[in-house]
Amino acid sequence: MTGGEQAWHGSPQRYAEAFLRAAAPALESFPVCRGARLESLDIEYLTEDGDEEGVIRAVCAVAAVTFRGRRFSYRRGIWPPAHPAPTSAVIYATVLEERLLTGPRPPLAPGGTDDATEPPADR
Repeated sequence: MTGGEQAWHGSPQRYAEAFLRAAAPALESFPVCRGARLESLDIEYLTEDGDEEGVIRAVCAVAAVTFRGRRFSYRRGIWPPAHPAPTSAVIYATVLEERLLTGPRPPLAPGGTDDATEPPADR
């Protein structure tokens, strides 16, 4: 790894913080326009079993989203990085959006309507 790569990678914790700063706005804006709601965006730090030093081997971002009446969880590794944190954040948001939009849809409610996309009937 060259010094230039280390500059944009930094430590796993600093990279994760930069990722969260870049990912949060993207994840909060796209789901709203698609009818989804971001419930949480967290970071998981993974170490090897039995590693007494606590050396971080991998970092994952985990988002929980409610979409079309169902709760989805999306987990993706972000460390070791292949891109700067802002680029990884955009990729993460784009892949999550694609999976939400192309995933299986919940079954239709009685009467042939989709409760997640149909507005409630006035009574």
